Amino acid sequence: MNELAKSWRIWVLFIAIFLAFFAVAANLVSTGNPFNFGIDFMGGTLFQIHLSEKVPNIEEVENIIQNRLNWSGMSDIRVYGAENQFIFVIVPQTKPQDVERIEKLIKQQGRFEVLIDANVMFTGKDLIQVDQSTSLPAFSKGQQGGYQWRLPFVLKGPAAERFMDLSFHRCPLISFEQKQYDCTLTYFFIDRPRKAVFIFTSELFELDKASLKSGNTKIGIPKGTDIEEVLQNIDAPYFIIDKKPTEEQLAELKNVLQMKELALIPSSLNQETRNALKELGFEIKEFPDEKDKPLETREPWIWRASGLQSIVRLTPSITGDDPYVSSRSQMQPITNLQVTGTAEDYQAAFDERNRIKIILQSGSLPVSVESISSFYTSPIQGFDFLFKAAITGLIVLCVVSVIILIRYRTPKLSLAIIFTAVVEAFITTTLTSSLGGNIDLAAIAGIIAAVGTGVDDQIVITDELLRGGQKEERVSLLRRVKNAFFIVIAAAATTLATMLPIILFGTIMVRLIGFAIAITIGVLVGVFITRPAYGEIAKFLMSSY
Repeated sequence: MNELAKSWRIWVLFIAIFLAFFAVAANLVSTGNPFNFGIDFMGGTLFQIHLSEKVPNIEEVENIIQNRLNWSGMSDIRVYGAENQFIFVIVPQTKPQDVERIEKLIKQQGRFEVLIDANVMFTGKDLIQVDQSTSLPAFSKGQQGGYQWRLPFVLKGPAAERFMDLSFHRCPLISFEQKQYDCTLTYFFIDRPRKAVFIFTSELFELDKASLKSGNTKIGIPKGTDIEEVLQNIDAPYFIIDKKPTEEQLAELKNVLQMKELALIPSSLNQETRNALKELGFEIKEFPDEKDKPLETREPWIWRASGLQSIVRLTPSITGDDPYVSSRSQMQPITNLQVTGTAEDYQAAFDERNRIKIILQSGSLPVSVESISSFYTSPIQGFDFLFKAAITGLIVLCVVSVIILIRYRTPKLSLAIIFTAVVEAFITTTLTSSLGGNIDLAAIAGIIAAVGTGVDDQIVITDELLRGGQKEERVSLLRRVKNAFFIVIAAAATTLATMLPIILFGTIMVRLIGFAIAITIGVLVGVFITRPAYGEIAKFLMSSY
């Protein structure tokens, strides 16, 4: 027994067992579970996304959605595409508010654009860095209530030049005594509708006109905003229809349909107009109009329907008006800008700023999302899976134990093989969980497969040792163990080579990646920890065999 205690391979095994127990205890304290279980066991939500059209590179869409969800702080996310038009997203979140937040992140195409006088100054592709450090606070309380948020970003050189060209001298001085300027507004959009027509009722149009004119500090609308200017920057035709479209409007709508197949309508629009639009061939998308809310708190319908995020006035300091710069050539491009917004309270401001930040960082989808649906997996069902998986593992262990006992008829040797297999399964499970993976059904299958190869390797080692019992083939125990380990390492290398493509191309075979990672970790644990330790135990037991 002293010989075993002196072996460094046995010490490595027991140190690994100790560290695995420590990791399990730490995980129990922090999460209440021994391992980081995946959605198969803890429950989750499956989102099925239907893109508006097929894309040539579905992996690009997968990566953008994966990045959005990763930057939102979520883990254990699986994203995979099918038929170049469908995306499936699996997340562990099941709370209704979390599912709603995730759905908002997924379904937005995320085209960020900033316009002035219907000219695009820059887009999300022109941003180098988002939310860089700045002396200005990210949030501040407004003078008339609510919270204002700021999100700084850095422009690329060509975009900064274009911004300078379009904003030069756009803050004319209107009062010399009080030094007042009439600065042009800039419009920040996310997913500005490109192939849409807006349908108003006359009441809704007047309400939106008044709401924009009076301004709204809680959502960031400057006082004096003109609805016609807003519509000009949206660059979409609009119609005011009360009871039903006139013959002239129907003719115009029919012409518009050739380029704009989507009709954005308010929730209060009458059914007759809806039917007329459908008969023409328009796809209908409805937005609530909040007609019954007070003017000072009402969000204009056009604001929500158009994807407007913020309207910001230029400042004289960046337009060359204060201090006055006579020539455009004397200006220096400004690369550090910010998008701002306001919300009713701090949490709403934080959520909105974070949503915009995630969209800007992850980039825009190449096409829009046509529809999205979600399906819920219960944690109760998940724990039922876990129980069944544990029972399956015990049955496998019992069957293997009986077979090994029949094979060798030596209880000590059989116990050594079973002990090593159990330890290997425990260390593999702990490592898989601790290294950022999650224990799901695929990972359980990989762990069982890894332990199976481990038992197979231990049988190879045992048979090689037993073979030396014949006088004509008597070889030293050390030589026999080396021969056995050559076979073990060759088999492990074959397994690793098989699993490597699955890990590298996990975005394509996402359902197999958990299996591949678990079996890879299991094989490495076996080669470097448990198999060498078992070799020492087997040598000790066989020395007097």
